[in-house]
Amino acid sequence: MSEQAGSETSDHEKIRRLLAEYCLACDECRFDDFASLFGEDGVMRAFRRDWVGHDTLVGFISNAPEGIHINSAVRIDLDGDSAEVLSNFAFFTLENELGSIGTYADTVVRDGDGWRFARREIRMAKPSNAS
Repeated sequence: MSEQAGSETSDHEKIRRLLAEYCLACDECRFDDFASLFGEDGVMRAFRRDWVGHDTLVGFISNAPEGIHINSAVRIDLDGDSAEVLSNFAFFTLENELGSIGTYADTVVRDGDGWRFARREIRMAKPSNAS
């Protein structure tokens, strides 16, 4: 295996870890850790609104319902120190009910501390008969 291929594999693993840390920080109510997963000007796009910056991100997640996030079917397209990531998610409430499903569309960037979200967009799935 070439050094470049090994590095790409390592980047994929680090990005997958970022996605896992996002879910765990949400689920464990570690709001500052959640916000630290985003770059300084990182954007969370959800519910037709953008949240930007550490304090705003903490406010966003601290008001979200508690539950368990599951992330799967991850596709990572690397381009040097950035990557486009698409993955599916399911959110279950603490009452063991399906809260939502959809897709995360991410732009992640490498900085001095590893990989961070530059932008994360939550795209909720809609029933096929929804307009």
